[in-house]
Amino acid sequence: MNVNYLIVGQGIAGSVLAFELLEQGKKVLVIDGNASNTSSKVAAGLYNPIVFKRIVKSWMVDDVLPVANEMYASMEQKFWQKFHHKRAIIKLFASQDEREFWFSKAAQKELSHYLSPQVEEDFLSGKIKNEFGAAAVLQSGNCDVRKLLQSMQQFLQQESSYREEHFTSNDLSFHAEGISWKEVRAEKIIFCEGYQATQNPYFNWLPFVLTKGEVLTIHIPDFDTESVLNKGVFFLPLGNQVYKVGATYEWKDLTEQITEQGKQQLLQKIQQVLKVPFSIVAHESGIRPTVKDRRPMIGLHPEHAQLGMFNGMGTKAILLAPYYAKQFAQFLAGKAELHPEVDIARFNLKN
Repeated sequence: MNVNYLIVGQGIAGSVLAFELLEQGKKVLVIDGNASNTSSKVAAGLYNPIVFKRIVKSWMVDDVLPVANEMYASMEQKFWQKFHHKRAIIKLFASQDEREFWFSKAAQKELSHYLSPQVEEDFLSGKIKNEFGAAAVLQSGNCDVRKLLQSMQQFLQQESSYREEHFTSNDLSFHAEGISWKEVRAEKIIFCEGYQATQNPYFNWLPFVLTKGEVLTIHIPDFDTESVLNKGVFFLPLGNQVYKVGATYEWKDLTEQITEQGKQQLLQKIQQVLKVPFSIVAHESGIRPTVKDRRPMIGLHPEHAQLGMFNGMGTKAILLAPYYAKQFAQFLAGKAELHPEVDIARFNLKN
């Protein structure tokens, strides 16, 4: 079997890159073990144009957001599915100072189209602790990641471009025209393995700083909103009064198992927001492929040009992946350069 690109991993990054390459007429084969608890499958799929801590624009948001909106619309049309939902994020203010800081920022021209200047004083009155009011982030939303990945998998299967199999580098060999993996010959192999990149013998020198995240799915009777709530944690509406709530950040325990400590952290933060009872529906965890400098890991191996990496999107994968998939596809075709802040060439193999 001959393909242009062999892609390892069908998480958010691998799916978006495969879609872009197929749109450009390339032949791909995606290899994925179809594990149930990857960080992509556990992810809420939220995207937020604002960094709440300092109330500044998310890195490159003016460039990446239009591309993300365009690509997800294209994918929905091709798959005959709906998984992209534009919805406001309602920031619940924790203090009067936080409220005043918000409005000073909303008055700035460069932030005005992302921050609502209007306060909602009685948002979900009687059901949440909201003594300082709330305001909305605009141009935010989420993707139903599981639905996106399932739709992409079905599309790849229809194109004879998917294989459910655990990839091992022992089966990889190099030749003048590219690489071979078992009976598959390709110009290049692109690794989109998430946190498993730390175990990749060709890329284990890259400075990933992995983080474990845990989320709860809860049911809140008689509690209905289409907006995402944010106050220490996010509350993402899934429908039927069910919400995904998260997330924790853990740098030491990098096992994939859920923990009582993680659950209690989330429960404590939920109780700081809700005045009404709720029940736990599910508890999940995943390991995020985060990076030391908080920028994606994209590019070709410094010694083996047949090997590529498209990874390290971290918590912003939904927002960043479409833009950089397009840029990487153009780079692979020799038509563009990679942004220097994402190119793995920024790290020296010898360090």
